[in-house]
Amino acid sequence: MTFFYILLASFIVTAHAYVDVSNLVNTLPFMGGGAVTQRNNSLVLFGGENAVSNYLSDLYLLTQTPSSYTWQTIPQNNPPPGNIYGQATLSGDEDTLLLIGGMTASTAYKYLPMQMYQYSFRNTSWLPWQGNTNLNTTLPTPPNRMRFSATAGPNNKVYICGGAINMNSILADMWVLDSLSMTFTPLPPLNAPRYAHSASLLSNGKLVILGGIVITPTNETRLASMNMISIYDTTSNTWALQATNHDENGLFASPRTMHTAVVTQDDKIILFGGDNGAGQRTKQFLNSISILDTKTWTWSSPSIKGIPPSRRSYAAGGILDKKRLTVAFGSALNTYYSDINLLDMDEMSWLQSFSETRETSYAGLSSGVIAGVTIAAIVLAVIILFLVWRFWSYVRWLIEKVHKDIWKPRTGEPVWAETTRIVFQIFLLFVFTLFLVFVIKQSIDSPNVTQRIKKPASSVNVPDVRFCFDGYTRYSPEDPRSTGVVCQTNTGTSCTRYIQPLNTSIFQPVFADYLGDVTCYLFRTPYDFQLTETSGANNGSHLIFSFYGDQNTTGRIHVSVYPKEMNPNANVYNLPNDNIPRYLSQSDILNWQNKERNDIQATNVYTIEPFAYSALNYDLIDRRYLQSVGWNYVGFLPLTNSTPLITSNFRQEAVNPNYVASGHPDLGILAIVPNTWAILIDREVKMYTLLNALGFVGGIFGLLIAVQTWLFGYRPRSPWGVVQRWSIGDMKRSLLRGLQSKFKTTDSGIPLVHPVHHRFSVSDFRNLEDETESQRVARVEERMQVLEMLFKAYYVDDEVFRSLESANRASGEDKASSSSRPLFPDSEKVSHRLPLDKGIDTPSTPGFSHMFTRQNSGSSSTYSASQQRLHNQNQGLKMPMDSI
Repeated sequence: MTFFYILLASFIVTAHAYVDVSNLVNTLPFMGGGAVTQRNNSLVLFGGENAVSNYLSDLYLLTQTPSSYTWQTIPQNNPPPGNIYGQATLSGDEDTLLLIGGMTASTAYKYLPMQMYQYSFRNTSWLPWQGNTNLNTTLPTPPNRMRFSATAGPNNKVYICGGAINMNSILADMWVLDSLSMTFTPLPPLNAPRYAHSASLLSNGKLVILGGIVITPTNETRLASMNMISIYDTTSNTWALQATNHDENGLFASPRTMHTAVVTQDDKIILFGGDNGAGQRTKQFLNSISILDTKTWTWSSPSIKGIPPSRRSYAAGGILDKKRLTVAFGSALNTYYSDINLLDMDEMSWLQSFSETRETSYAGLSSGVIAGVTIAAIVLAVIILFLVWRFWSYVRWLIEKVHKDIWKPRTGEPVWAETTRIVFQIFLLFVFTLFLVFVIKQSIDSPNVTQRIKKPASSVNVPDVRFCFDGYTRYSPEDPRSTGVVCQTNTGTSCTRYIQPLNTSIFQPVFADYLGDVTCYLFRTPYDFQLTETSGANNGSHLIFSFYGDQNTTGRIHVSVYPKEMNPNANVYNLPNDNIPRYLSQSDILNWQNKERNDIQATNVYTIEPFAYSALNYDLIDRRYLQSVGWNYVGFLPLTNSTPLITSNFRQEAVNPNYVASGHPDLGILAIVPNTWAILIDREVKMYTLLNALGFVGGIFGLLIAVQTWLFGYRPRSPWGVVQRWSIGDMKRSLLRGLQSKFKTTDSGIPLVHPVHHRFSVSDFRNLEDETESQRVARVEERMQVLEMLFKAYYVDDEVFRSLESANRASGEDKASSSSRPLFPDSEKVSHRLPLDKGIDTPSTPGFSHMFTRQNSGSSSTYSASQQRLHNQNQGLKMPMDSI
């Protein structure tokens, strides 16, 4: 026992409750190696071991209901001593529980008669077997043992096989116990000593021995083979060896010890877990399922879906509802389990809840699915064809519009040039699309980084602090030896009023040192109690806690610090509402309780030895996590969740051997000081967002446009955008009406659309007549005015021109003096006589007459209706060419 307690500090217990039993998480014990038997739809468990004790004496009942499990501690009168590695069976009427063998603190590894105890469910009392202490009995009695098998059979018979008194005394005997008369009868023994095996009774009366460790004739130990098994026939009282068949992969079940074996209604034996029987340093554990079909003696190792239980030995198991296997508790080295696992034997899947939907896997799509998809595709194609036929005019308009926007050959260019430009443009668009996909994927896959933001502050909040006295005897509050905590600040301000005791009957933390009683206190202040860096009328800059208790007791004080909003003690101990929000979810609280019960809580938890000075500093942090929403990939105004955190550091001076002698009435002192006088924010951000990518996208887009312009030349762009070009209906008509009303023309035509003069749209000049000069000038003036207005409205910013006009108006004198000057210098005046042909003089024509001399045109195009009317009016004014 001394050696056990030395190692106890390193023991760890773990819970992996894959079946949702949150209502039991705080009550299920951590244990393994107990005696287990099935009673209707319940497992009855007695004894076992855990991280605190080698020999437990509790009696429990785990019952499966249609939707969950219930857990009950069965009352006991005159309970037997704590027991480990024993076996339990039920009487035929299931009213009496029989505890057989196993080790207790007083019988471990000793040669004694079989130790047995009977428990009556009716009167909740235990009765010891009278032969427990009768060493001189003449009746045949097997020796007490551990790691053996005890299997209940018909007619109140219990078959006891093998086991070990200690590791040097392994047994091969076989006994049958009459549980009514409590007498033993020896049976033919095993062919070799064996322990840590299982014995499963089939419906035909055959007892199948599986696994365990056997002793060879050369006194060597080895794992029992799974391809040749021992079978005891309870009807003929004979042993036989049975060869087994491997599974479809050519494999047998793995040899194992201390596994769980359960018999199904169709006489299949299901094995779970176990270990390789090696020493502590080389022991390996299993969590696999192997099934032996005893009708064909064939092994199978099915592929199990779901989350498997942890690897373990000494698990309790049973089929409580005739269709699902329950596996609970167990241990693996120094790890103990309190979970409950449920295997659906039809689907071969570990379940996490009773309502879990059964999953059915298929190797491929069924014919019905294929037919449905085919019919849906045909129906969709028919709908698309109908819509195209019904709205063909719109489809054709759309096609023509797209073609017009894409196919824009310049006058004089061959077809291959425009075709090459479009192909290359498609290629560049493909390259840009690839880059865009890369940028988006990079944003989605971008890791999150944390930025620390510090906002200097003269005052900071204080954390919640829990103090647990471990090993100090509980005395009445008036006794000076009773535990307690006193608080004050460095300015002498008392803060003891913020300390309250916690009711450990609701929940008690577990500490692996297990020094004795555990008493806990919680320091919890309102928000308005803050520590201040500067001196003055404030609470001070740090807290000082003094601990009190029995100075003659060997104990420890465990200190935990929490942010106020994340303190699970407030929820667990049902503290009154203090207007401090509580952010922890129920699952967070259960997880915290699980760690507390396992003593694996390591963050912000410290242990103080008595008679020493300790110091702890802290930082309260507002941790802002990014929510899992698509908007956060954009990188603008991210959506976050705020979670308060605390970081702390701790140190303790060496224990002062003269602490008590020097007159200290307390157990020690702890100072808690803020580490940083600032409001700390840890903000989580995306390392790369779509907003960051805009610069890259714009740069690549500009580069591709520049490459295209360099290869194929510059193409002027329309001042209209997609909205104007692709408008339809009233929107399109309103645009056209606006142009028509603002840019009216009479006889001049539309610039860049109609030719300047009608003669440029014909190729026969013999019958052309000129209009009068005043008509030509008016038409040119109107055309230039329309052109200026269009340029001003859509192409040119007229700010400089307006500035020039303002400057000219402001310079009135200069404008008056310059009004008498000619518009053009002599060197820039327009010639009054322009040669029409070489050697021929033309009449004197002022103004812009030189712009309207006849020229041969190699092409013809349409011209405006106003030009046509002007041409018709001048038909009577024809002049021969040679008269000009």
